Amino acid sequence: DVIGTAAFGIKVDSFRDPQNEFISMARSITNQENMWKAVKLLGFTFFPKLMSRLNIDFLSKEEDRFFRGTITETMRVRDEQQIFRPDMIELLMQAKKGSLKHQQADEPQVAAEGFATVEESQIGRRAHDRRWTDSELVAQAFIFFFAGYETISWTISFALYELAIAEDIQQKLFLELREAESSLGDGGEDISYEKLQSLRYLDMVVSETLRKWPIGTLLNRECVRDYEYDDGNGTKFTIEKGMAVFISVIGMHFDPKYYTDPERFDPERFSEENRKNIQPGTYIPFGVGPRNCIGSRFALMEVKAVLYYLLKQFRVVPCARTQIPLQLKKSATQFATEHGVWLEFQSRAS
Repeated sequence: DVIGTAAFGIKVDSFRDPQNEFISMARSITNQENMWKAVKLLGFTFFPKLMSRLNIDFLSKEEDRFFRGTITETMRVRDEQQIFRPDMIELLMQAKKGSLKHQQADEPQVAAEGFATVEESQIGRRAHDRRWTDSELVAQAFIFFFAGYETISWTISFALYELAIAEDIQQKLFLELREAESSLGDGGEDISYEKLQSLRYLDMVVSETLRKWPIGTLLNRECVRDYEYDDGNGTKFTIEKGMAVFISVIGMHFDPKYYTDPERFDPERFSEENRKNIQPGTYIPFGVGPRNCIGSRFALMEVKAVLYYLLKQFRVVPCARTQIPLQLKKSATQFATEHGVWLEFQSRAS
């Protein structure tokens, strides 16, 4: 529902209407148990040029028609009726006209940002006046949707699991959230983006969740020039221009050379005193460089907001069906746990 509203400008209520067209298409696209979809996903990952030559589309005709029609029609109506809404569709409309501008460095920042937030590369900061085609715009909106549909749900689930089996960490986080709520006054105000960003222990918990459970377990990049690799210990080889390079994010996040006792969930790794010990390039839950995740700030805001409102009201504990330790399903294409994430929510009011 959040992705539908923020990225597509569509009001969706999947609780009252669980079979609406938007969520039905979402489930269809992200269903990696479908063998043909799994094959196409692997094909686009490892042989993108071949898939292009074979004219194979990642989406089915029905899926493509839905997303293309939804986005282009929304942009047409807004343009004709002069409707402004501060969301991704508005940014795409500006890009189409060649009028999209990046926030300048001397403009005031909204708030201090979390540790996991990706710093935009200088390529992204350049002024761009090219006009985009409808297909390019639809592709940008689609990747925002595809990358943010289940990833947020899983990250929240993993965070709640870790908090459920570590009562001391959960209690420390709850005290920070309760203090933040009391600072808002008696008017029952919603927490602001700025206030949410200021919650240091919440940021530490989310940062450690993304270290231990990175949804993007693998990054792929194309080498833009010949590069001589030499580790100084006898291993030397050339990465040739045009070669695909795969980077194991989860391998880096679990390397004891970078993170002591990597299997342990420890938010203190990201405290003000300890975060300076994290080597640059060894913590990349959202990637890095000009191809980093387009929605890191959006994703972090979602995760933090949900945890804030949930943990104020509920204590999360393991139940009979909780798998401890939690294990991921062995799959080449599907990111999921073996038996789901089962937890019990106990009201703090009782």
